[in-house]
Amino acid sequence: MRATAEWSVAGELRYLRGTAQYQQFYPISKKVTGAINAEVSAGAGTNGLSYPIFKNYYAGGLGSVRGFEQGSLTTGSQRASFQSATGGASKINLNTEILSPLPGGGTDRTLRMFGFVDAGGVFDAGESIQLQDLRSSYGVGISWISPVGPLRLAFARPIRHFDGDRIQTMQFQIGTTF
Repeated sequence: MRATAEWSVAGELRYLRGTAQYQQFYPISKKVTGAINAEVSAGAGTNGLSYPIFKNYYAGGLGSVRGFEQGSLTTGSQRASFQSATGGASKINLNTEILSPLPGGGTDRTLRMFGFVDAGGVFDAGESIQLQDLRSSYGVGISWISPVGPLRLAFARPIRHFDGDRIQTMQFQIGTTF
């Protein structure tokens, strides 16, 4: 579990923002592992000031909702006017994974395949989180803990998407797991 908070109390910008995240790995068998990730983030302007746009949260891509271009998910109000994604003052992200060694790989845990289901979205300041506005996807991938760090290749397909969403079926990442 992780929680972070940021509070701007001086200067021309006044805002409060925070994130709560829960990650858990579950052993399903000696070789298969299940994983879940849930993250909720929100920010708001304080002292009557609006929330600064450069502090917005973004979703889409590896690390949030795979199958959508990195940082491309829009809020409900942005989608109605077909604007480019500028993020939002709040975000929700839900991920599930099943990890397993590659067939014939024995007990090697550095090279694994995974299947996943993701859901998430971003929302404007003052806009409540609406489950019907969440995008979702499913897919498969390969994860390798290499000498340069974790490498992940994912192939995703959207379950729920909207007109104007930028779909990206293949994604590659060097770095973290979720």
